[in-house]
Amino acid sequence: MSSSATAAQHLPRTEARSLSGHEGAVLAVRFNRDGNYCLSCGKDRTLRLWNPHTGAHVKTYKSHAREVRDVHSASDNAKLVSCGADRQIFYWDVASGRVIRKFRGHNSEVNSVKFNEYNAVVVSAGYDRTVRAFDCRSQSSDPIQTIDTFQDSVMSVNVTKTEIIAGSVDGTVRTFDIRMGRETVDNLGHPVNCVSLSNDGNCLLANCLDSTVRLVDKSSGELLQEYKGHACKSFKMDCCLTNDDAFVVGGSEDGYVFFWELVDAPVVARFRAHSSVVTSISYHPTKACMLTSSVDGSIRVWT
Repeated sequence: MSSSATAAQHLPRTEARSLSGHEGAVLAVRFNRDGNYCLSCGKDRTLRLWNPHTGAHVKTYKSHAREVRDVHSASDNAKLVSCGADRQIFYWDVASGRVIRKFRGHNSEVNSVKFNEYNAVVVSAGYDRTVRAFDCRSQSSDPIQTIDTFQDSVMSVNVTKTEIIAGSVDGTVRTFDIRMGRETVDNLGHPVNCVSLSNDGNCLLANCLDSTVRLVDKSSGELLQEYKGHACKSFKMDCCLTNDDAFVVGGSEDGYVFFWELVDAPVVARFRAHSSVVTSISYHPTKACMLTSSVDGSIRVWT
């Protein structure tokens, strides 16, 4: 048996528990930095903090006026940031549940939000074709930077120490070097609804609306591989790599989760995770454990 086949046997596909409490579709679920807790958000306009390893619901956060599209935890777990269809970006204190600040500037729904490495800056992406950056240390609610080179809605954003990386319905993944003030454009030719980074930082993974996940070399822009078999035509759905970068993980509109081997791209495992669209996937930073959420209103923990 090949080493990848052996590794595939240990991929998480046994349901350990279900986290219930949201009413309506759950649009995102995210492990925190160390993987001990997770955050979820959805159509019911709430954010929820969980211990996914015990199933305990820790806290609910309410302030958004419409559905919450994305949530991200600061690396010290003390703050979180969320965004949604109400055009708002909320910066929260985790322990008290208080909104520290509302960031404004987007003139349409906001799809994706992330902290930078130092939790000092929040970066967001929206339907208004912009990516905006906000300073958490300032008292100002206005963006410190706006990137408006996209031709269509921006669906997904990632932040490294020196770069902002965003994927758009215009078919591009754009990388902005913050220090150099330089933009790099990789045109994938199909609408992009999720961009994630490999754990070594060398590759980009893009989920496209032609039911294909694409792996791109971050430095050269070369298309390295394509992963197929799932259905992704009209919903925003996550894709990511396992914590060892050996496998690609993606959801499907029919409720299935797919695992592909990174290099040669065969489907090494697939299973029915939900009764409807798998909206979000989050992989534990250090072990074979995974979270999935769905339009069916459920969050599941897989080991």
